[in-house]
Amino acid sequence: MRKFGIKLWSLDFIRNADFVKSVEIALKEKNWFGYVELFALPDSFDIVKDKVLRLKGFETIIHAPHARQNFNTSDASEFKANQQRLADAQYFADLLDASTIIVHPGFNMAPASLDENIKQFKCFNEKRIAVENLPYVCSSTHRHLVGVTPDEIKRFLVEVKCQFCLDFSHAICGANYLKTDIYKTLQEFVDLRPCMYHLCDGDIASTVDAHLHYGEGNYDLRRLVGYTEENALITMETGHGIPSSVGPWLNDLTYLRALIE
Repeated sequence: MRKFGIKLWSLDFIRNADFVKSVEIALKEKNWFGYVELFALPDSFDIVKDKVLRLKGFETIIHAPHARQNFNTSDASEFKANQQRLADAQYFADLLDASTIIVHPGFNMAPASLDENIKQFKCFNEKRIAVENLPYVCSSTHRHLVGVTPDEIKRFLVEVKCQFCLDFSHAICGANYLKTDIYKTLQEFVDLRPCMYHLCDGDIASTVDAHLHYGEGNYDLRRLVGYTEENALITMETGHGIPSSVGPWLNDLTYLRALIE
């Protein structure tokens, strides 16, 4: 049976405590969500570790910092800083017994950017890493990214020997930018045997990752879910801004379950 996960940010535990409490109730009392994906903001572990410990015993995936937190594995001069930015994700993974840490590749700065990314991923020496495929253009920095095509992700898997998180919207956006067939591209990604998935709604013709709630866009969500295996982990990467209620994610969960039942 597929598990659908909800995403939390580490500082939500002090900045948005009521929302976190509602997620905890949904996990513990209602058993609505299959797992939590925790985004580990840099330098947050010591601040929130005691509160985050409440997730102990529930399946948890950790997401490492990315471009918005200046994590950029394309820049050789940033390697030590990248290690420090990754550290809290590793601490949270240790605390919560997480088997997966999702990591974004960096910016496409030069022809050798992919090589530098692979070098840094290797040097992290972290077996729990799952590389995530990215759209061609970063929505926040508007810079080109690494890890956009199936061939690029395959190099990570072969050379780093890491796991793979397939983000459906990123794949669609990247295919649109490169003018390649969306569903052929998705099949090539699926053939790389992802360990988990990110799923939101969006505009099927766009190059922008919109993170829409299900039903707000025109993605063929039934077809996308159909690419996943029966026991897949699928994070509902929907919504923007600071959430005040778990309700929209319960609606997303109901929407997805109706698609596959």
